[in-house]
Amino acid sequence: MSRRLKKVSIQEASLLDIEGAGGGRLHTLQSKLLEPNNSLAARILADPDVAVFLKPFMRQPTTVRAAAEEFKLPLQTMHYRVLQMLRAGLLEVVRVEPRRGRPIKHYQATATAFRIPLDLVPHTLLENLTEHVSWKSQLERGLQKALGESDYESQMVVYLNEDGLLIWGSRLDDYEGDPEFLKPQYPATLNLWTGGLRLDRADAKALQRDLWEVYEHYAHRGGAEKYVMHLGLAPTPDP
Repeated sequence: MSRRLKKVSIQEASLLDIEGAGGGRLHTLQSKLLEPNNSLAARILADPDVAVFLKPFMRQPTTVRAAAEEFKLPLQTMHYRVLQMLRAGLLEVVRVEPRRGRPIKHYQATATAFRIPLDLVPHTLLENLTEHVSWKSQLERGLQKALGESDYESQMVVYLNEDGLLIWGSRLDDYEGDPEFLKPQYPATLNLWTGGLRLDRADAKALQRDLWEVYEHYAHRGGAEKYVMHLGLAPTPDP
């Protein structure tokens, strides 16, 4: 099978490149890129809710306790995750710190990037990943929580705008001048979809670059709050 999938994960600010590939044992493709050809590694890496536990160990050598504290998890739960990642070849012990009693092990990821043969990824996980199920769920729950905690009106309006497009929104005056939701008293949320944008290729490429540059401008701020964001642009399949 020679399936190929590329997607940008805005949530984790990383590029995920998964390719169909023939396989054998683990082998290093580049100094920081590894292709783990085993089903356990594929299941871990293809599930965003599980793969996230690898992050601390990709940054630097880390103990189980330190990782558990970062995720606010019980030590036993984090220890189970670490054992699974060790079995999958995604982690290795890089230092053992002697002490009275059981020594402290420091673990590190075997690479900072992994490429997975799609044939090893369970169909349900691959389907969830390609359909962005985890990110969509986080965005929807975040929108509901933020808007539920504000006094922004809970309603829907449907109308024809000046470009002849049928618009679904929450307030009519959001699309007349400066939108109401941009005012300081409302949460920093945005949920905008349009299937009627008319552009020539040059403008579409310019918009693509603008969207990417806006994301890059804010991606590395390291602020106090965590946000989930989705940017998407594609020609409509039907003319």
